[in-house]
Amino acid sequence: MRTKCAPAQRATKYLKRIAALTGAKQVCGESYRLTAGRMHFLVDSKFVRVISPRSESTCFSVAADPDMPSAEVVASALLQLKNNARLFEKWRELQGYAFKANGKMFRDEFRLMTDDT
Repeated sequence: MRTKCAPAQRATKYLKRIAALTGAKQVCGESYRLTAGRMHFLVDSKFVRVISPRSESTCFSVAADPDMPSAEVVASALLQLKNNARLFEKWRELQGYAFKANGKMFRDEFRLMTDDT
């Protein structure tokens, strides 16, 4: 007989599998360091940061459903960035909009609500 896991527990297991798949390394709590192409990212449930070799960084807040477990937010960002590291530029320029893994934006009805709307 299988026991049911809470959504947060399933999301944590999912995050561990995604981290192994993408080669991301856990650095602190739910923060993960990911290398995709020549770019280095620090991903957590609130922000994604690009870390440059010159000790410069830039970041943006992650657009996610408020009911989504934080581990699932991190896992989704890791998968999307590993698949297409250039998504970061679109995410940074058009914050609050959701993008598909291929870089195309979802239609307006999928726009995520931000604090200022």
